[in-house]
Amino acid sequence: MICSIHQPCYFPWLGLLSKIAGSDTLILLDEVQLSDSAFQHRNQFLTLDGKVKYLTIPFVKQNYLNLPLKDIKIADPGWGVIHNNFLTNNYKKHPFFDQIYPEIAPLFSTPTTYLIEVILKSMDISMALLGIKTKIIMQHQLQYQHEAKKADLILQLLQATQATSYLSGTGAKIYQDDALFDSAGISISYNEFSHPIYPQKNTQQFISGLSCLDLLFNVGSVAASTMLARESSP
Repeated sequence: MICSIHQPCYFPWLGLLSKIAGSDTLILLDEVQLSDSAFQHRNQFLTLDGKVKYLTIPFVKQNYLNLPLKDIKIADPGWGVIHNNFLTNNYKKHPFFDQIYPEIAPLFSTPTTYLIEVILKSMDISMALLGIKTKIIMQHQLQYQHEAKKADLILQLLQATQATSYLSGTGAKIYQDDALFDSAGISISYNEFSHPIYPQKNTQQFISGLSCLDLLFNVGSVAASTMLARESSP
């Protein structure tokens, strides 16, 4: 069983979705600390004039560094209106807006208390639109030593799911000890992802690394699924 591990991300970028698609099971880390500068609660989109814009879900910052991600609350219930207005104003003339937007719109009008709920729903929607059927397991559902860190934590989570193979991102190659996993009987491979170049409205030069919604609004679900599969090779 091939397993990958990652932090939950708001409407993820294509590299993460490629890794998820190459896995039988994905473990989402919901008992880790939230990083205000990471992509757990935000992502990048394009404006009408082709500039990169972050859409961020505001969260309650009081004591947040001492809380697991799953316990952090949303600070402003009006975040959904802001995101809805931005996406509508900047993407409504894209070729597949009318196909994609009805699938994501309910997320912005559904009252939600916890940040993790919105992030997970955005991932569910993204995976469904791209035809990804990978099983998701949350970190808090697994038995492991909570003081475990870094590679030891990864290994314990893999063992808790009885994974036989670990699919990692290529960025981990520089610091990850493959022998640790080999000695535990878990093979390790790296997701070699090449970012697809697709017709991108409102830009003169292609911009990579955006939320998957940019691809979906531009080319639609069917073409996006094909592109993602073509550019992914574990």
